[in-house]
Amino acid sequence: MNFTNNQIFRRAWMAALFPTLMLAGCDGDDEPTPAEGLGEYAMITAPFNADGQTRAYYLQRASVDNTETLDNSNATELAAAAVAMMHTFDRHLYFSDYGIGIMERWSIDESNNATMEACMSISELTFQGNAAFRDANTAFVGGISTDIIIFNPTTMQKTGTIDISSVSNIGTVTDFPQPGATIVAESVTEVLIRGNLLFAAIMPLSDLATQVPGDIGCPIVVIDLDQIDVNAQGNSGAIVKRIYDERGSATGAWGTGGGSPYMRVDERGDIYVLCHNSWAGWRAAFDKPACMLKIAAGMTDFDPNYYFDLESAARGNGSPVVNFEYYGNGKFLGATQNPSALDPDNPFSYFIDPVFQWWSFDLYNQTAEIVTEEFTRAAVASVSYFEDGFGYVPFEAEGENFVMKVDLNTLETSKQFNTVGTPHLFSLE
Repeated sequence: MNFTNNQIFRRAWMAALFPTLMLAGCDGDDEPTPAEGLGEYAMITAPFNADGQTRAYYLQRASVDNTETLDNSNATELAAAAVAMMHTFDRHLYFSDYGIGIMERWSIDESNNATMEACMSISELTFQGNAAFRDANTAFVGGISTDIIIFNPTTMQKTGTIDISSVSNIGTVTDFPQPGATIVAESVTEVLIRGNLLFAAIMPLSDLATQVPGDIGCPIVVIDLDQIDVNAQGNSGAIVKRIYDERGSATGAWGTGGGSPYMRVDERGDIYVLCHNSWAGWRAAFDKPACMLKIAAGMTDFDPNYYFDLESAARGNGSPVVNFEYYGNGKFLGATQNPSALDPDNPFSYFIDPVFQWWSFDLYNQTAEIVTEEFTRAAVASVSYFEDGFGYVPFEAEGENFVMKVDLNTLETSKQFNTVGTPHLFSLE
């Protein structure tokens, strides 16, 4: 997310008020043009616009072997001014401008021709979370709503809903973050599929316009996919339960970093949940460190015997950790905030300034090792690609953007190539 909180919600509410504009946004069908500089991966770059707040988004082919600056002259513009997240599934890219509530399905061929194949308005979610794809016909996405939308990712048609209002805590007085505070809304920030179960991350809010958290713990709704009729509205009978753990704060990326998930399933079938203190903006209010919780394989409750204090393992208590870029065998790249780098005059410095350093964390041994001392805007640039023992990480510092290559065995880093805008690489396999 690249706006301040108030700006984001103004855009979202305007989208809800003017649905005809949403529909018009789905009608664009510009002719793609062939280009040079081809590669085996898709790359989306997001440079700032002149206003310093919105970004343009461009799509093109790229190679991780490239070492030259890759500009956007041969790229297709996805949006001129947006706030967006990206997902991939079945060799397609799903581009969501969640500031105005649309999701587009894009393809890009070997000649670098990019085509928007379908578009779906999801403005009823107000503020979309990360989507999860089950198969070519079924996917799920939530937002600030008690309905999770079921849609067909091939046709981009909404087919049904899952009504989770029966386990909602809207209206509950929590006295957080101040006495008398009440949960006024709950957002499904992301969803994850493991086997026949859907896990929906819930972020309770005590103030909608400014995204003030409304609860100290981490709630997740568990849903039985075998009880879902994808072509039906409601499906409330599929809800298994709502689970909760006060050791960590709410999870879910909610579009952060370009769409990086904050819940992951490892090779053992265990779900790990990054509780991130609302992207480090409310660390003092929660008065507890960013941490990792676990839902063990075959289980639907938090594991009471697993707790990983990420802050203490890295820079130390009081240095929040965001991003969950999992690269296998229990290890992931996360970005640790250096509080001394924050701008005391900017309350959103934690999110929009280069105040994070990349670290590698080990979920099994509960250790951490710094990857680079260089500062990046990791809260807005995190979607990474991993292959053959290397990580390709978007890096956004003052005055430059580039793909950082990380040797995942030695954690040595190098600048692979510069880009015009924050780069995100995606496999087309």
